[in-house]
Amino acid sequence: MSAPQRSWVPGADGSGFGIEHLPYGVLRGDGTPRPAVRIGERALDLALLSEEGLLGAADGLPADSRPLDGIFEQPTLNGFLELGPGAWAALRTRLTELLAAGADELQSVAGLAERALLPLDEVELALPIAVADYVDFYSSLEHATNVGALIRPDDPLMPNWRHLPVGYHGRSGTVVVGGSPVRRPLGQGPPEGPEQPPSFGPESRLDFELELGFVTGPGPEHGGPIAPHAAAQHIFGFALVNDWSARTIQVWEYQPLGPFLGKSFATSIGPWITPLAALEPFRVPGPEQDPPPHEYLRSDEPWALDLDLEAA
Repeated sequence: MSAPQRSWVPGADGSGFGIEHLPYGVLRGDGTPRPAVRIGERALDLALLSEEGLLGAADGLPADSRPLDGIFEQPTLNGFLELGPGAWAALRTRLTELLAAGADELQSVAGLAERALLPLDEVELALPIAVADYVDFYSSLEHATNVGALIRPDDPLMPNWRHLPVGYHGRSGTVVVGGSPVRRPLGQGPPEGPEQPPSFGPESRLDFELELGFVTGPGPEHGGPIAPHAAAQHIFGFALVNDWSARTIQVWEYQPLGPFLGKSFATSIGPWITPLAALEPFRVPGPEQDPPPHEYLRSDEPWALDLDLEAA
């Protein structure tokens, strides 16, 4: 990534949340959820900028702010996501203009900078999107093998993984913002011996997988396909995900129909969604697939991301 532009926002440079990043989230300042963009250790209130008419003067967004009228008065980012990649790119350009060195517009309205730039330690971060549906995938050979070894030590990698994306639909109603309490589930486990009934009690093997979530915008018509080369038209951005798992419950219940209660009690997502545009410099070719996938799954574009993730 090229060196970030200097920003007049104190503390933005070198924080990981400079002007080249600008992730989206939803905050509660006065108790009313509203969309924001993070810059440094502050959140920029998009609803307030929209009210002052500062978000419409960019290529792709009419000067009267339509189609953004009312979008940032909503308690989630869903309305903005539905506008599609043209609006996403135009708003990112506009926000970069406002925050770049030498931009006077954000300071032209009396007191606006102070009212719109809120210290993060003074606001509560909310779930950024209303999750209508989500799919949990085995993301790599290592992921599939390591998780498989937990529940199938003798046969960790199923043969279908090398040929198609392997995933399951999760329980969207249990998605929570990162930092939320997670209740340890009660459930059945495998019998402790021959002729014994299943065990029952609090999960003893509770864990989580550190994952990266893809947040998507408008899709095709119902039942229509998305070709790999068209993925960027639908991916808004990425969020950190903690995929919670009750392993004892999972081992007992998952055959033959797959994950159920052992994987549907909680999924935590980070409060900030990093736009795809911010990660474009980190796209790299993925590992060579062996055997080659069917034609409909092939892409010449680099769709792996060179990211370092940590769990503590």
